[in-house]
Amino acid sequence: MQVEILVNPSSGRGMGPERASRIAELLSARGHNVGVQMGRNRNDAIDWTTHACRVAERLVIVGGDGSLNAVVNGLPQDAPPIALSPLGTANMLAHELGITKRPEDTVVLVERGQRQALDLPCVSYMDGRMRRQRRAFLCLGFGYDGELMRMMHEQRSGPIHKAQYLKMFGDVLRKWQPQPQRIIADGVDCGEYIYGLISGVSIYGSPLIKLGKCGLDDGAWELFLFKDINLLRGGLMAMAAAGGQLEKLPDVRRLKVRQVRIEGEQSSPLQVDGDYVGTTPLEFQVDGLQVPMLVARP
Repeated sequence: MQVEILVNPSSGRGMGPERASRIAELLSARGHNVGVQMGRNRNDAIDWTTHACRVAERLVIVGGDGSLNAVVNGLPQDAPPIALSPLGTANMLAHELGITKRPEDTVVLVERGQRQALDLPCVSYMDGRMRRQRRAFLCLGFGYDGELMRMMHEQRSGPIHKAQYLKMFGDVLRKWQPQPQRIIADGVDCGEYIYGLISGVSIYGSPLIKLGKCGLDDGAWELFLFKDINLLRGGLMAMAAAGGQLEKLPDVRRLKVRQVRIEGEQSSPLQVDGDYVGTTPLEFQVDGLQVPMLVARP
């Protein structure tokens, strides 16, 4: 097979090129034709995807969820299957799909992996005065975690360690000024909420935070809405989520959705797949586009 590998040289605190080289070596030894490309920024990854999809039978991404988000935003309708070699901070999709870091396991995925489709909804939002659009494969959030990612974006100067997120959780809750947003889900007015998530996977940020069962390719994502959040309530929510009981808390609302509009008198910060991207108003739609990921056969 023709296999094209994209590696984020910053992922894993600089371990990406070594990991990609090992995967390429193993694939070449098994008779495959392999190309390796460094993706130093989002535009590099999107440009690589456009080219690689024309020539490759399999794509390999060596990087984190951010690298994969860039790639899915360059995918055509008939994209070849993707094998992920996780090397990011959270690696949420790898946890969701049971994908390991071992190069040998990545080779097995390339050769014998089973295709698992993921819905790729379209998200439209504001970046300053500009209306922008991108695809998502994990989750998006407005309010609290949008502000968390905004602050992290301001302070980030290189690879992120999980401890940096932990330090900021409390800081954001103390300083954040919530702006209520009106939620219209599949044409129904759900009222105003200060914080919400829309997720295509069953975990959030960590395998310890469980949102509950979620269909990866069922044409819908899960919407979670929260009336209020503070230090005490944030702790209760985390404990409930660890036990898979988040939606059973008072004032937590869960809906399966295909279209969502979020807007308020004042804008609210927004994150998509773990990256701060801008603010509401937001338009979300699952429109049928999917990405074929490779997972281990049961």
